[in-house]
Amino acid sequence: MSESDRQSVAFRSYVSAEDHGRANFYALISRLLVAPPDAALLSAIASSPPLSTDDDGAPLPLAWSKLIAASGVIDEDAAREEFDALFGGVGKSALNLHASHHLTGFMMEKPLADIRASLATLGLTRLASQSLVEDHLSGLCEVMRLLIVGSEAASFSPVNLQTQRQFFDASIAPWFEKCCSAILKYPLANYYRVVAELACEFLRVELESFTINATT
Repeated sequence: MSESDRQSVAFRSYVSAEDHGRANFYALISRLLVAPPDAALLSAIASSPPLSTDDDGAPLPLAWSKLIAASGVIDEDAAREEFDALFGGVGKSALNLHASHHLTGFMMEKPLADIRASLATLGLTRLASQSLVEDHLSGLCEVMRLLIVGSEAASFSPVNLQTQRQFFDASIAPWFEKCCSAILKYPLANYYRVVAELACEFLRVELESFTINATT
């Protein structure tokens, strides 16, 4: 084996099937919160299997089944119109997906500075071409995906569970329920009410899992 082969093999980190599943949920939530789903994504979600579980009535499997059903009946144009009504528009959007807003009532406050400091510690920075502010929930979910599975293209290896928990506890846990609740209560939310329910239930599972692992 050559030196380059040894370096390549050493770089790869084992990621369990469970962690791949977690990363996929983070990736989907991130994608749905940054832009409306296109026809291909709606079709992919609609054709997905339900979560394998002993309790189909548990909150997360139920929320996932609701998203599958909703993705099968909404079309791309309707999804785009709803996304724009909720998160788009000129100036202030109807719903805000930033940590600073939900924790302080204002944008660009200390929660954003704290998140930027955490990202710098992890060796992550926002791309110059990316307009999304770092404390947007979509961006934070993408960071969690990277922490779980890494990225060979970006030469970023997965981090341990403790580091994942520290970032989640500091950057997502304090405000995700308030953010999701705002979407759930908004009268114009239809498809995105289901998206918010899935996001909230998944992040609750993550919060509980991190809490259990921290005490064992």
